[in-house]
Amino acid sequence: MLNDGEIPQTHGHMVHGHFFKILKQIAPDLCNRIHGMNGTLPFTLSTLYKCGAHPGIHTPEAEKGKRVCYRAGLLNDELVTAVSLAINKAMITGPVVIADIPFGIKAIRLLKGEEIHELKRYAAVAADRLRTFEINFRTLSCFRSEGRSLLFPETRLVISSLYRSWTAAGGHEIPDETLRRIARNVFPARYSLRTGMLDMGKYLLSGFVGYCSYEVDECLDRDERSALLSLLGMIPYAGIGYKTTMGMGQARYRIVPVKDPYDGVDEVADQASTDGSL
Repeated sequence: MLNDGEIPQTHGHMVHGHFFKILKQIAPDLCNRIHGMNGTLPFTLSTLYKCGAHPGIHTPEAEKGKRVCYRAGLLNDELVTAVSLAINKAMITGPVVIADIPFGIKAIRLLKGEEIHELKRYAAVAADRLRTFEINFRTLSCFRSEGRSLLFPETRLVISSLYRSWTAAGGHEIPDETLRRIARNVFPARYSLRTGMLDMGKYLLSGFVGYCSYEVDECLDRDERSALLSLLGMIPYAGIGYKTTMGMGQARYRIVPVKDPYDGVDEVADQASTDGSL
């Protein structure tokens, strides 16, 4: 809950600062290790949003007594334990401050939890049905290369991002040739995207929101489709792209149902992408 104030449109970096502040009180060594990591970090954070909505939807005006949320995707057991303890302590010791607004933490809720082997099991079951999938980019997203923002979710960029998160969460190694074949044979088919700009305090950062549908070429075999689905299963937990620890890249995905040409019944091919921690 929060007192009267105004939440800045760009505040993911402020949620990030709050997260590390409360975590450091419980696990300072863990914080230092995370700060010293290169590459993909084992967590993501959303921006603030209205309870009952989803990341990317929030009211700039903060009204006293109204509830807002943020979600953390946690990719290892050590973080799950430490963050739970840190938030519970913050609930007891008093308000926390984000964007100079005091918040009283009222609840912590596990939205969803899955083990890597559960993602793999679902992927193996659903692989034969995978023809088309859609990714909904709910907060500003981008990819970075040579100091520039890349503002279209090309397959190779999406797969590269998800594979880094997959390995950060303890997933098995996927052969390079499999990753290359997936990147070459999954094609953006339809999209509706718009760009925007984030003021990160010391710099501006471009990004995009919207959806993109991808079609999977028939040449991919069952094992390759299963590997692709395993990577897609990381999206609710790890997000996609750059600065996912500061609210960017929050996304969901779904498998688009395939029409059965024989009986006219839609195949059940939806993967629920409920927010949660892994």
